Amino acid sequence: MHARRLVLATAAVCTAAVVSATATVVAAGPSGDPATIALYRSAAATTDARGAVVISQSGYMTVTVRPGAPATFSWTYGRGSVPAGSRAADETLTLAQAKGKVVWLTDYVAAAPCTVAQPCATTTKMPPVELLVTPHAAFAGVVTGPHAEVACFRRVPFTAVPYRAGVAWWSAFGEFRPKVTRGNQILVTVTYAWGDGRHVVERDSIGAAARLFSGSALHVAAGTYPPTPAFSVSQRDAYPTVVPAAPRVALCT
Repeated sequence: MHARRLVLATAAVCTAAVVSATATVVAAGPSGDPATIALYRSAAATTDARGAVVISQSGYMTVTVRPGAPATFSWTYGRGSVPAGSRAADETLTLAQAKGKVVWLTDYVAAAPCTVAQPCATTTKMPPVELLVTPHAAFAGVVTGPHAEVACFRRVPFTAVPYRAGVAWWSAFGEFRPKVTRGNQILVTVTYAWGDGRHVVERDSIGAAARLFSGSALHVAAGTYPPTPAFSVSQRDAYPTVVPAAPRVALCT
C-alpha cells in the first residue's frame, strides 16, 4: 500500500521558514504466501494503471492554521498524537496517473470534527490546507475560495510532505499472510516495520472482480523509545472516470 511509503514528520509553514524532520519506513520483502503476493502485485498494477484515484483517509495527519496576512499553518503526520493547538485531520488525496506512475497529487487536509469520543485540543475554526506534489516540487497553501481554491502556494521541501509523485503508488513488501475472500472482496494482511522499529499491521481490501484496491486499514503499534502512542489509519479508494486538471500554482509573494 502507499502508506508503506509514509514517513513520520512535522512541518510548519510561515512567512519566513519551513521546518521538518523525517524518519522513513523499512521496506522489507515481499515474503510470505506466494499466491497472495501474486494477487497483490496484480492489483497494484491494475490500480496504478488507472488515470485517476481519489483516496479518503483519516487517522494520519493533524493540522494547525492561524489566520493572518499571510496565514501560518503547520501539519504533522505519522505520530498518532495531536499536538496542542492542532486538530486531527481528514484527507482527500487526488492522484493523476500515467504509465503506472503518479504524475501529480493533491492532498486536501481538513480539520476533523470534534466529538465526545474524540474531543479536539482546540475548537478554533481552521480552513483546510492543500498540499500539491509533483515529481519536481512540493507546495502548500491555505484553501480560501468557495470551490477549494488556493489563492497562492508556498514551496516546501519534499521532506515536509508525506507522499511522493513520479513513482508507482502501490508496491508489495512486508510479510504477506494467506488471502481471505469475503463476499466480493479479497482481504490481504501484511506486516512490516517502520524505520523507528514499530510493528505495523496493514489490511487491504481488493475487489474480487475489478482487481482494484477498495480500502485499507493500518494499525501502528506503540513505540517505547521515544514513547509514542499506537494509532490507526483508514482509507477508502475511488476511481473517477475523468482525470482532473492539474491545479494552477501561483506562488505567494
